Amino acid sequence: MSVREQRPDGSGPLQVFVLDIDRRPTLAFEANDLAEAQEICRDADLRADLSALTSDGIPVCTPGSTLSPRAAAQEEIAAFRHAAERAPASDQPTMAFLIKIDGVMVVTVGPDHA
Repeated sequence: MSVREQRPDGSGPLQVFVLDIDRRPTLAFEANDLAEAQEICRDADLRADLSALTSDGIPVCTPGSTLSPRAAAQEEIAAFRHAAERAPASDQPTMAFLIKIDGVMVVTVGPDHA
């Protein structure tokens, strides 16, 4: 599987990035390039949404958390693609958590689980 795939409308390649929160791989998403990934990760609404979530009772993101986007590793790309294939159709960008989120039932965990 290629690291870069075409957008659904065929307008150009997208790359999978991972948002590390306090150096913990947390969220996979697509962007055109690292600059766009950084812009997405600076979004106040995204940070607010992440701050409202917990994993094993611990906040996913705190006011002092460091959010750092980076290119995804092959296994993270595979996990993202697996989740994206199973996501309902939407005009919104697809994002996939790489960690357990409290209160969210996970039907598929990774590329090896169907």
